[in-house]
Formats: sequence, C-alpha cells, structure tokens
Amino acid sequence: MEPTSEQLKQLYRVLTWLTRMYLPVYLVTLDERTNNIVVIAGEETVVVINPEAEVDYE
Repeated sequence: MEPTSEQLKQLYRVLTWLTRMYLPVYLVTLDERTNNIVVIAGEETVVVINPEAEVDYE
C-alpha cells in the first residue's frame, strides 16, 4: 500500500513541527496492516497518521 496524498501532507506538517521543536526523528514508517504512518521522535513522542489524515499524538 501507498500512503494517501493527505497523509503525506500531514506527515510534512508533523515533521516540520517536530524539527522546529528540535526533536530528533528516529523512525518514519508505514504500517502495512493498518496503513497508518508512524513517526517516532524524541524520547517519548509517537505520532500516528491514519489513512483519513487524522493525527494522533501518543
């Protein structure tokens, strides 16, 4: 599966926000089971972008 264009736009926004906060981004991956984009940054930050481009900060 490929990420949706809306997911990619949200990913750009999230990565921009994270780097402006000087958080290192360790992992960006696409979960092929759920088609979610998962970003791991900093020490405790996990961001999930679902196929509807909704962002969840865990």
